[in-house]
Formats: sequence, structure tokens, C-alpha cells
Amino acid sequence: MSAILPKNPLAGLREMGPLQDIPVVRQMGTFALVAAAIAIGLWLFFWTQRPDYVPVFAGLDAKSTSEASDLLRTARIPFRVDPVSGALAVPTDQSGQAKLALASAGLPAGNGGGFESLQGDQGFGTSQFVENARYQHALETELARTIANLRPVLEARVHLAIPKPSAFTRQKEPASASVVLHLRNGSVLETGQVNAIVHLVSNSIPQLPLESITVVDQFGRMLSETDPDSDAAIGAKRFEQQRRQEAVYVQRIQELLAPMTGPGRVSTQVSVDMDFAQTEQAREVYGPDPAIVRSEQISESGNLAAAQPPQGVPGSASNTPDAAAAATAAADPAPAPAAPQNSNGARTAVRNYEIDRTLTHTRQAPGRITRVTAAVLVDNIPGPPGQDGKAVTRALTAAELGRIESLVQQAVGFDAQRGDMVTVVNAPFARDLVDEPAGTPLWENPRAKELLRIALGGLAVLALIFTVLRPALRQLMGPVKPRTAVATLIEEDEVPVTLSAPAAPVRLGNDAREAPMDFDEKLQVARTAVSNDPKRVANVIRNWVEVDG
Repeated sequence: MSAILPKNPLAGLREMGPLQDIPVVRQMGTFALVAAAIAIGLWLFFWTQRPDYVPVFAGLDAKSTSEASDLLRTARIPFRVDPVSGALAVPTDQSGQAKLALASAGLPAGNGGGFESLQGDQGFGTSQFVENARYQHALETELARTIANLRPVLEARVHLAIPKPSAFTRQKEPASASVVLHLRNGSVLETGQVNAIVHLVSNSIPQLPLESITVVDQFGRMLSETDPDSDAAIGAKRFEQQRRQEAVYVQRIQELLAPMTGPGRVSTQVSVDMDFAQTEQAREVYGPDPAIVRSEQISESGNLAAAQPPQGVPGSASNTPDAAAAATAAADPAPAPAAPQNSNGARTAVRNYEIDRTLTHTRQAPGRITRVTAAVLVDNIPGPPGQDGKAVTRALTAAELGRIESLVQQAVGFDAQRGDMVTVVNAPFARDLVDEPAGTPLWENPRAKELLRIALGGLAVLALIFTVLRPALRQLMGPVKPRTAVATLIEEDEVPVTLSAPAAPVRLGNDAREAPMDFDEKLQVARTAVSNDPKRVANVIRNWVEVDG
């Protein structure tokens, strides 16, 4: 008996069956599939756990970015740098902490250097134009830094237009400046703050008038006044003053009534009429007191004693000099001096009197309040709880409304002579009809986006497990199903010897070949044949040995 080798080398490979039927190939492919599925699952898991990054600062130079990166690395805050824009991004939940850490370290440093840029070596071949340009840029940077220190201002830029001085003309053109402000969210600059910025820039640059400075915010709105004396500017100031006075009255009323009615239960509107006319008045008043002698001056000239005429009662007594003088003094205690009719001299008297008078000069300042009108709407106040324990409200009584009206009159400085009016009305507020402000849409909520991403990642991992990993593991760990087909192992004396499956005995004869079996199946068939007919198998092996020898 001799074994018949296959004539074609490919016949053996063909008899081994398809490639996936080879145990080693099948196991390696299964392992590779499982490894790929696990890698994809891990990537999806870490992708769902990775937080979103938001940019903290953009447009920084390389030095500022390096300093900020070192600071975040020291603070153990994860970050990444966008390779395209160079923006520094941190996780969403740590953006506030990162901004505080960078701000405490003075980062970002700003938009260029100020006067410190002039401290270095300027080079031997630097021209006058370059030096002037650097100096102007340093001035702009320093002014921008100073303005950015204001609380409502987040960032500022200053542009200066300084004319070049010339020795060939006496006429000098004034300088001008433009200031662009980036305000913080919800911040508004008042008129006084804008004027302060204008004066700051004007006093920092020589020959820069106030009207040549323009201040603009990030929305393109003009904040400065080009002509403060124009009718529009004056009207805006008057309107602002009127609205400010009304806001003061409204605040007074609400703060006064809040402890009595509770917060959010008072609605107030106040209208103030103001007179902005400027009036001057001069007044002179004379008092009722009699005239008072302030000064008296008497002038005499010539011989008046010889020409003194006789005076007094005719008789011997009047001829006596002493008696005549006494009689004259008794008759006229303050005789008016007069020049004698028959004399050679003259006498003059000048007497000045003081008159009581009052001179008043009054100038009425503009913005005088001429009338105040206040309307106050009060909600029902909380009352005793009902039988079900729920809070209920009650209307105000007439006495309570009277007290509220009296308080409002005292708060606004009520004056009936100028026509002031105060009206207090009690009515329940329609709270259920007030539309609440719409919140952020669900698809724009960062928290919702994060939860959605985690849910999608989990579903993808589950789908990968049930569609790839589970069938692969079942095929890898499951038992090998033996084939029912037979394989031709040997031929003895030109008669093929076939071994059947374990359930069937070994058959010899010219049976038709069935589907090829793999190595494990052939090994199982051989073991079955040895156990069923060891004598026949021993004869076959002996014949193989004789043929090979």
C-alpha cells in the first residue's frame, strides 16, 4: 500500500478550503476586529469626556502667549493654542479661573509697548521720521493704557494726528485725536466720564483743543460733543438733567414705600417740569429811617464881629454883651449861620446827610423746578393666610392710601402753589399675564450640548458592542462545529481509504469527495479512525514507512 501525493501543489491548498477556514487566520482576524472595536470605543469614551474649549485671549503676540501658557501650566489649568489663529483656549468650566489668574499676573500686557519701547537701543541709522513715529506710538499706547484703567472700559485705542511744525509759516494747525472705547458688557459711560476722557487727552497733548477730540464706542456711537455750545448739545444736557431729577424722585418713593408694601409692589412714574431760562434782577430799596447828618463843613471870611446887629428883646438887658448872647442861645439853640447883611465878609456851610437804602442783584440759575407730577401704583399687600394655608393679598384701606400719599408728597417736596400733583392708586398687579423673559434656547445651552455629546457617545459605544464585539467574541469563544463531510487521507492499492466523521465508521471505497475539511477536523477524523480500527490504521502507517524508506 502506498500513499498517493497530490500531483498539483495547489491542490493541497485548494483542499484546505477558504482562507477564513484556517484556524490561525480566523483567530488573528477576530483578535484584530476586537482590538479595532475596543480602540474605537475608547476614542468615543474619551471624546465624550473631553470638555469644550473656549478662547480666553486672541491676537496675542508670541511673548504674551508664552507667558500666559507658563502661568496656566503652573496653575494646572489645561489649555491649548489654536495653530491657525494663535488663540489661547481653556475648558469652558475653567475659563473664569483662567482669566482671573492671567489678570492677576498683568496679562495680556497690552497692544504694544509704551515709553518702555524707547529705552532700548534705537540703532545708529534711525531717521528722524522713525523716531517721531515711535514717540507718537508711545504716546498713543500710554494714553490707551490710562483710559483702560477706568472701570467701565475694557479696552481703548488712541489715534493722534499731530501736525509737523514748520519754520516757514506762522499759522499753526491744531492737533486732533480719536479715541475708540470697548466697553464692558452692561456698562455705560456717563457724560461726566466722557468729558473726563476728553480733558485727559487734551491735557496730555500740546495744542490739542477739546473740540478736536472724538470719542466713539465699539458700536460706532458718538460719545463726545463736537460743539458743547450748540443748541442740540444744550438741549441734550437739559433733557438729561430733567430725567436725572425724575429718577431721583422715583428712587426716593420706591425706597420709602418698600418697607411698608414689600419689594416689587410699587410702580412709580414722576414728571418734572423745569425752567431753564436765565433771569437777572436788580433792586434798590430806600429805608424809612430819617436823614442822618454824616458830615458838615462851615467856611467864614472877613470881619463879621463888628457888623453883628443887635439881637434879643429891646432894652438895657439886650445891650449887655453877655445877656444878649444868652438870650440868643435860648431863643435859637441851633441858629443857621448866615452872612450878615451889613458886613465886609462871607460865611458858607455844607452839610451831608446819609440815606438808608438796599441794593439787591439776583440771578436765577437755569433748571428751576416749576412743577412736579407723581403717579404711584401700589399692589395689594400680603394679608393673613387663608384656610388652606395659602398666602392671600388684600387691598389697601383709605387710611393706608392717605398715609402713602402723604409720604410721597414729603418725598418729592410737594408745593401746592406751583401746581404739584400726587396720585396714589391701589390695584392688584397682573403677575400671571407678564411674560417671563425667554431663557437661552436648549440647543445653545453649553450644558445641554455636553449632555447630548455624552449621550451620543454612549449610544455609539453600545452599538459597537452589540454589532461588532458581541458577534466576534461569540465566534471566537464558541465551539468548533465538526463537518459531516469525509476527507480522503490515504489510498491503498489504488483504492482510496476514507475516514468519516466521528459519528460514522471508517469507510473504504470509491466514495465521492465532499467539502474539504480544516486541520482540526482532519485531526479529529484521524483520532476517530484510530480508536475504531487500530489494525487497519497500523497497516496504513507501516506501508507509509516502507514507501518512504
